[in-house]
Amino acid sequence: MGNSQNSRVVTEIRAGDAVCAICPEIGGSIARWAIGEQEMFRSAADEIDVIPPALGMASFPLVPYSNRIGFGRFNWRDRDINVALNFPSEPHAIHGTGWTNTWIAEPSGPSAIILRCRHDADDNWPWSFEAEQHITLSPESLSLRLVVRNLSDQLVPLAFGHHPYFDTEGATLSFNAGQVWDTGNDGLPSHPQTPQGVFDFNKGEPVQGRILDNCYAGWDGKAHIAWAGRSLGLKIEADMQAAIVYIPDGESYFCFEPVPHIINALNLPSHQPQMPMVAPGGSFQSSLHFKAILI
Repeated sequence: MGNSQNSRVVTEIRAGDAVCAICPEIGGSIARWAIGEQEMFRSAADEIDVIPPALGMASFPLVPYSNRIGFGRFNWRDRDINVALNFPSEPHAIHGTGWTNTWIAEPSGPSAIILRCRHDADDNWPWSFEAEQHITLSPESLSLRLVVRNLSDQLVPLAFGHHPYFDTEGATLSFNAGQVWDTGNDGLPSHPQTPQGVFDFNKGEPVQGRILDNCYAGWDGKAHIAWAGRSLGLKIEADMQAAIVYIPDGESYFCFEPVPHIINALNLPSHQPQMPMVAPGGSFQSSLHFKAILI
């Protein structure tokens, strides 16, 4: 991928033989992270033909919430809130607002960049906020510090995660979590259970052959991915307590998404981890670290 993608700007940061390409205009997304000849994420195609285009990238931000809000409705402090349904095939609001907005890039040296995005209260989210992605590259790792600030005059729910894609072929995924949420026919979590069978990745399991779209709670913040025939695997560390595993049928990619709260958290107030609550002028921060390891 060159310095433009469908006439959109691509900004690159480098460290040693590692490169990370970022598309601020496409939802503040990461288009590529590679070390030498190995792609560490699924690399974005040269031509993006999906809508919203962030769905064709390597990773995109999840702010001010992760995944789905059931039917775009929830109650907040005795006030009924409706947010716009923002994806045509979904009956729910999904992935927040950051992934469809333009971000402003501020380079911070050859191997770091800051992306900023301001949201003013509207039908997509009723409270104003400002989000930042601090992206730092080293020869063997990619680190993200995610910050979202409450610009409204009241206590509000605010969260910040990320949505990376990985190649499925030859992939083995390993992580520990206390619960996995079963997914109902409406695409929303129905009930938590102990991960067993196809849901259990405790000892490391092949990704191929599974079809999942499930949220894990009580994640210990660590995960590993290895690929058969590749020299580098990935160690993932985050200070978030939930993760979403998405393995679609018939696709060449899967997602392991570190997130701060369960799916539809605002409609499941008795289950953890809940959406963070942020006071006026306050902020929520999360961090995510990907480190290449020899297999």
